[in-house]
Amino acid sequence: MKKNSKIIRTKTRASGGITDAERAQMESVSREWIDIAYRTTPIDPAKITDAIHRLYIAANLKVPRVVIAPSPLVMAFAYGASAAIWHRRKTDSTTDIVTFNATRIAADNATFNATANVTRNATFNATDIVTANATLNAIANAETGAARACYDLAGSFGLECAAQWMNSYQGGNMWAGWCSYLAAMRDVIGLRLPEHIAYQAWEDAAREGGFRVMHKEFCIVSDFPEFIRIDDQNRPHCESGPSHRWRDGWSLYHWHGVAIPAEWIEERASLTPQIALTWRNIEQRRAACEILGWAKILAALKARIIHEDLDPEIGTLVEVDIPDIGKERFLRVLCGTGREFALPVPPTMKTAIQAQAWTYGYDDPKDFLPPEVRT
Repeated sequence: MKKNSKIIRTKTRASGGITDAERAQMESVSREWIDIAYRTTPIDPAKITDAIHRLYIAANLKVPRVVIAPSPLVMAFAYGASAAIWHRRKTDSTTDIVTFNATRIAADNATFNATANVTRNATFNATDIVTANATLNAIANAETGAARACYDLAGSFGLECAAQWMNSYQGGNMWAGWCSYLAAMRDVIGLRLPEHIAYQAWEDAAREGGFRVMHKEFCIVSDFPEFIRIDDQNRPHCESGPSHRWRDGWSLYHWHGVAIPAEWIEERASLTPQIALTWRNIEQRRAACEILGWAKILAALKARIIHEDLDPEIGTLVEVDIPDIGKERFLRVLCGTGREFALPVPPTMKTAIQAQAWTYGYDDPKDFLPPEVRT
């Protein structure tokens, strides 16, 4: 904040930067919403239902049926089946027996039945995860079961609707960033705008529920995950299993914030340098290389030596051409345990000692004193 800036605070206007006290209060708001974003305690049906009802009322819509799904996967397929059923009921275009039966069975309980069937099928054989193969099978069973339940209820039209779930979704607690900002402007800066009255329902829905899909007749809200694992930068990450798992067994896998296929973690032997280096998505490709270890990747790429230090623990500076990424430099080193590692370093590095110094935070290798003992 500039010393000469004029702080203006009214209920309808805020300008002039922020004070140190306000900054400290904003840190508290930020921490609160980070905790909400990483919530893993089960959803409270009464609280989320009340928040969703008020959200629809604020939008001048009738109060919908609120259904809680055990995971975003079930939420998406339940949405597809329910949206298709309600559309068929409205247009009365029951052109096949599957859709006709689904519509008749659903009646006034379309959303409830869709969710119940999807939940039952999606969670079958997905609750006892004890091995890598069981984990992969559980994920496959959940996805296949949810899709089958959706099809059984609403036919291919249900699956088509499910594929469009993102057109009707809101992030709930996963959109905590915006909620944090708006809460800080209201609770710290002191803005009190007319819009805050309606916003309260949105905020409460974010506090009390995960992803949700909104429909004129119903709202399906996903429960919170059973657990979320992160790295030191708060990015979803786990080296030995899923980063997110919901209570029905459905899981997501991330490597330092990058979504990756489950088998890269659960079946490491299936991931080879050839797969990693030719993977279409560049961010996932880099993640695959890190999972394998850059030493294996460098061997597959036939790295060119730029500079080799006499001390193997200082290492060898090498350069490789990574497909679709270009030239990258790495420091190949031998640790005290005899294992070889390869560390990415900036392309400006010219010698192994310069690269080694950089890994310790030194810009000038003259300031770097190599450790006497390494582990």
